[in-house]
Formats: sequence, C-alpha cells, structure tokens
Amino acid sequence: MVDPGDSTLIGTRNRDKQMPDTTAQLLDGQRDAWQRVLRHPFIVATADGSLPSATFDRWLTEDYFFVLSFRAFLQALHEIAPDDNARDVLAGGLAALAPELAMFEREAAARGLSLGSEASLVNLGYSSYLLASVAEGWLVAVTVLYGVERAYYDAWAAVRDRTDPETPYAEFIANWSSPEFAAYVDRLAALVDREPPTRQSLRAFDRVVRFELAFWDHVHSGE
Repeated sequence: MVDPGDSTLIGTRNRDKQMPDTTAQLLDGQRDAWQRVLRHPFIVATADGSLPSATFDRWLTEDYFFVLSFRAFLQALHEIAPDDNARDVLAGGLAALAPELAMFEREAAARGLSLGSEASLVNLGYSSYLLASVAEGWLVAVTVLYGVERAYYDAWAAVRDRTDPETPYAEFIANWSSPEFAAYVDRLAALVDREPPTRQSLRAFDRVVRFELAFWDHVHSGE
C-alpha cells in the first residue's frame, strides 16, 4: 500500500470521487500510444486473415516464451499481494494460463514448430521487466499486470466483431476478447483503483505500453 504522505503521489486520495479512477488516468496519459496498440497492423492482419503464416509462427513462439515468464511474474506478485481478494484475483489469472499454454502447444504441434527456441531481445527485456517490477512493490507491479492484460484485451476486442470467420487465428482472438477475460481485466482495474497513481506506477505503465508496441513491431516485421 502507498503511504498517504508519500511526496511522489500524483494528486490526493480519491475518497470523494472528485478525481478520475487511477486506471482512467493511466489510460488517458497514453491516449495516442493506446490507439497505436488498437490499430497495430499485426492485430488487423490477424483478424482479417491476411497475416502470413511465417509471421504468426514467429509470434506464437515468442508469445509462448512470454507467457511462461508471465506465469512466473504472476506467482511472484501473488506472494506480495496485500489481501485475500487480491490473491484470489491473481489465482484466477494463474489458473487461466494452463489452458492458454495448452492452446499454444496444440497450435505449435500442428504447425511443426519448436517452442524452445531463443526469444528475441525485446521479449527477453519485456519478460525481465515484469519480474523486476515486483521488487518495486505491489502498486507498481499490479499496474504492470493491468497494463499487460488491458492492452491485450483492448487490442483483440477492437477487431473481434470484424474478424473473418475463416481466419485461422480466430481461436486466439476469441481467447483474449472473451467476456471472461474482460471480467478479469475489470477485477485487475479494481485492484489498481484502490490507490492514486505514483510517479513510479505511471512510469511503469508507460514502459508496458512501449514494450507492447515494440513486441508487436518485432513479431510483425521480424526485425
């Protein structure tokens, strides 16, 4: 929990709802970059089925590595959660990773892909940052978690209704734009909204957005 007397706080505690929720402030501060997330050519091409198979293969192997690292991050975050409600929310996120990893493994087997290849430097950096954020405390780390999951939900939900039913990637789009995933992201938002943002948590959210864009840029272009 953040000390109310911490000089790094942005604004004051939102007891009277005179300030917007923390998550609203986070998103508002990233308005332009967030639109780039929603309109990223990788997401658009996945939805309309025009994404080359080799590009999807690259994303599949990279994201599998990321999810494994993400699981370790969630486990570490669960250890510092401040109460049972927060632990329950994180436990739900951890449980959802098992079928998600299985989905990756089925698709990789069908495509003849090895999931043990070396990850890119941007992926290694992003994955390492997740775990490093835990050392900065609960507020920073849960803000990072919210940023990762909100970016994925918003991006895939933005193309859900115009997804070509024949796209071979429909299962993946459905997974991250489902009502169940939306509800989980809302529960994470409620955890973040307990406290006003700090300079450290604002910086952390900015890093997540930049990492997300860099990750998708890499898997889309291969550069």
